[in-house]
Amino acid sequence: MKAIPYRLELVEPVLVSQAESGEENSAIGLPFIPGSALRGALVARYLEQYPTDDLAADARARQWFLDGTVCYLNAYPWYRAEKARMLPTPNSWFTDKDRASDERGSLCDLAVNPDLAQRLEQPKPPKDAVFCHLSSQVVLYDPPRQVNVHIALVETNRRDERNKVFRYDALAAGQVLAGAIITSDDVDLTGLYNLLCEEAELFIGCAHTAGYGRVRLEVDPIATGWEEYPSAVSLDSGEVIVTLLSDTLVRGQDGQINGDLDGALADLLGLASLQAARRYQGVALVGGFNRQWSLPLPQAWALQAGSVYVYPAGAFDPDELRHKAALGLGERRAEGFGRIAVNWHTVPTVQRQPHIEPSVLRPTLSAESKALAQEMAQRRLRLRLERGLTEYLSGVKFKRLPPNTQLSRVRNAVQRALAKRDVAPVKKHLENLKAARKQLEQARVKGTSMLEWIDSRVNSLDVEQQLLRSEPLPQIAGQGATLDDDLKRTYTLRLIDGVMQKATKAKEGER
Repeated sequence: MKAIPYRLELVEPVLVSQAESGEENSAIGLPFIPGSALRGALVARYLEQYPTDDLAADARARQWFLDGTVCYLNAYPWYRAEKARMLPTPNSWFTDKDRASDERGSLCDLAVNPDLAQRLEQPKPPKDAVFCHLSSQVVLYDPPRQVNVHIALVETNRRDERNKVFRYDALAAGQVLAGAIITSDDVDLTGLYNLLCEEAELFIGCAHTAGYGRVRLEVDPIATGWEEYPSAVSLDSGEVIVTLLSDTLVRGQDGQINGDLDGALADLLGLASLQAARRYQGVALVGGFNRQWSLPLPQAWALQAGSVYVYPAGAFDPDELRHKAALGLGERRAEGFGRIAVNWHTVPTVQRQPHIEPSVLRPTLSAESKALAQEMAQRRLRLRLERGLTEYLSGVKFKRLPPNTQLSRVRNAVQRALAKRDVAPVKKHLENLKAARKQLEQARVKGTSMLEWIDSRVNSLDVEQQLLRSEPLPQIAGQGATLDDDLKRTYTLRLIDGVMQKATKAKEGER
């Protein structure tokens, strides 16, 4: 398969609206740049050189843009470390609910081994995982967004009830996305390559006059033998895993788009019938826009990128499916729809790498701006600590509470510790306990001895686990928040004080 790989650096935010954009005056952009957007920009460039009122009557234009001979794949985030295009995350990857945000955890692929679901107490897909890069480990990524509010004035600088407020949620400027234009080996891509390289900048999407859509294009030489995903080994079970790498529109025997991937694959392979053994699928509403008509395209429900289908051993030859679906499956293949991978992910568990921003250009900040960003990140960290403290106290449970006098003495020690910014007064109080020690040992906080719970907190200062649930610390413009020892001591002491205060009220309620 021939390909023209390319990369798009977003000089401005890019807004290519998805069909489901909420209220009328809002536009929510796709998390990628669809192949149809690049194709439309190249059609406009082509018409400047070869003006015509009927593009479909131009044989060269039909081959390049319309009949599916050439396919314009979606531009997904570019992973700089491996110089690779990321792909949609498979829907069959799950982890425990409490570890959905853990960037150092592992993911279970239920398509490879469905029995792994029994190891997960509350299976949940990983968070912030729209796209992934899979090698020996996996990097998950969610492209950054930029939300702006715009006001359309009837008269400049004048309030009017007819003024309209628009909210645009677009792909943020500064990131790099990668895609490819592909075709079969017997098609000459030289003319299209020259057209693509004419200018380094393009405008993609909508709202160009409002500061959206300008991208910088970088094109690689025409490649032969290009592959969209790395080849994987077959499963020991002989099953075949089919993963959608883009939204897919398939049409049934009745002429309607019906989402029947089994039937579409059976028709492609010449089989009487085909039935997936397991499926992890989603659906997405897709649309489009026809510039010639100046009208939106009919909307339809598509099988969502990342959907996974597992077929029984011997159902078909996976190599045959790879060959026959090389240019896609179903409708609108020229626009990047219908991309599939066969046996792309075949490992039952994959280890996550720590979060890396694979495609965002880090901003260059002055010393003053860095200090301000650092302060904002610290404020956000404190806000998360406050929320974590509230959540912890709302869920704490007690048993066999000691007298309120003992609880008050612990609180007095905590107040002294807060004044000194040192946990030593609390440790000293615990060491000097005599008759009250047994009462605190018998009391229970979340099923643990109250004495042991207090001692563990002041010795470990584990607010990151107790209040932040080990989630990554906030970052603003590349400047990360710091959870230093002083902050750990402060919130550890506040946590102990809050628990003792709630225990006092619970003891009063028992009376």
